Amino acid sequence: MVQIIPAILDKTSEDFEKHINQLKGSEAFKEGWVHFDFADNEFVPNHTIGIDMVKQFPISLKKEAHLMVAHPLEWVEGLKKAEFDRVIFHFESKDDIQECIKEIKNLGMEVGIALNNETKIEKLEPFQDKIDLVLIMAIVPGFQGQPFLPHSLEKIKKLKEKNWPVGISVDGAIRDENAKQFVEAGVDYLVIGSFLLKGYIDENVEKIWEAINS
Repeated sequence: MVQIIPAILDKTSEDFEKHINQLKGSEAFKEGWVHFDFADNEFVPNHTIGIDMVKQFPISLKKEAHLMVAHPLEWVEGLKKAEFDRVIFHFESKDDIQECIKEIKNLGMEVGIALNNETKIEKLEPFQDKIDLVLIMAIVPGFQGQPFLPHSLEKIKKLKEKNWPVGISVDGAIRDENAKQFVEAGVDYLVIGSFLLKGYIDENVEKIWEAINS
């Protein structure tokens, strides 16, 4: 069964606190994962809140970090101290991929690799048995609310066909109109930000499930 993971991408502590409180008040997310986006204004032209802000607002959900950063190795130890359970870094980042995987695993966290739209699935072949998750970007990373990239559906289908021992996640521009397409393509996780957090989370989650089950 596919899981819906709420995503938080915030620049200010005020927005972050608001979204955390929304999640804590939600009936739909009493368990499972929450996805925190971190951006360094180098890998993507945006800058978000840092790890310390997450530590200030504890939440009972399992935490995954999506590192939209040039040097993920600089973040890994801090994420462990903040009790993150999974770290997702970009294939396109500047650090050595094997070293990133090794460091994250050594600290006892799950490892995910995110792929931008231009990066082919085949690039992950050498790492597919060393990671836990592949995150397919359905938008250009860095900001929420961007247009959906249709090619991401084909990438998900191709990844599913490879039958690698990894979870498949998709992030970006997911809403009730297209959620079912992603599920049919083969994802295990739908990472959803702006659609969930604008308005009432529980109502928006219900719209997603209704669309998936229609």
